[in-house]
Amino acid sequence: METVLETRQLSKHYGRLKAVDNLELKIPKGSVFGILGPNGSGKTTTLGMLLDVIQPTTGQYRWFGQPGTKEQRKKIGAILETPIFYPYLSAYKNLEIVALIKEVSNDRIEPVLKQVGLLDRQHDNFKTFSLGMKQRLSIASALLCDPEVMILDEPTNGLDPQGIAEIRALIMGIASQGKTIILASHLLDEVQKVCSDFAVLKFGKLIYTGKVADVGKTDFKVIVKAETDLHSILNQCNLVSKAILMPNGAFEVEMVAGKAAPDLNAYLVKNNIIISSLETQSKSLETQFLELLNNA
Repeated sequence: METVLETRQLSKHYGRLKAVDNLELKIPKGSVFGILGPNGSGKTTTLGMLLDVIQPTTGQYRWFGQPGTKEQRKKIGAILETPIFYPYLSAYKNLEIVALIKEVSNDRIEPVLKQVGLLDRQHDNFKTFSLGMKQRLSIASALLCDPEVMILDEPTNGLDPQGIAEIRALIMGIASQGKTIILASHLLDEVQKVCSDFAVLKFGKLIYTGKVADVGKTDFKVIVKAETDLHSILNQCNLVSKAILMPNGAFEVEMVAGKAAPDLNAYLVKNNIIISSLETQSKSLETQFLELLNNA
């Protein structure tokens, strides 16, 4: 798979503070790549270096297989921190200024406003916009140059549930067009819903990278409940490594390697046990994230 971005021992030090420490990343084309980490983990500093806003102390990065240049950055649309617009100008007028700075035709303005759902508000002043609308206008400004890559730093920060859902849908829509999205966030649920790949940073160090789809694939538990007492039969079952009674009368079951809920269901049926409920609970991204931080 083609690599859009590769970092090699990328570091940023402020005296003895290592904000980013020998970061090695490969981001595939067409992915939605989430960079996770608590405050102070180096997420924003990393994005700043990738956009040439912050000068690395050591290491390098390559966009599309080439060192970062002004021409390469024209293929990238980015939102870092809180974008600044003129409050007394309309959405359209604000984007006219952005288009002038980016040397982009004004013909792109209405299409991107339509894409982010603001076409009917294009002539309203920015100061009248809700926080979610302001964020969508920020994304519109990043889309003006029709970039191959979008970089978004905490795109849902401070939004209410409706605003978060709108930005999530917008990001997924942009990704469906084949664009690569690099997303820094601390909202684990949103990353799990939107991203295809993710990396975890702690104190500037990369401690994990992988596919979101693989989270919980091999680490799960089975919750089973029956009208009869399951304690003895679960303890005797060679499919089960551990069974814990929960307050609601159900059992939390850890299966032996290679076995899953259907195997347990077949075993109980064979032993004439009538099950009232049986479900598989996979490890969430939040659980894996916290385990990674605690064990790093």
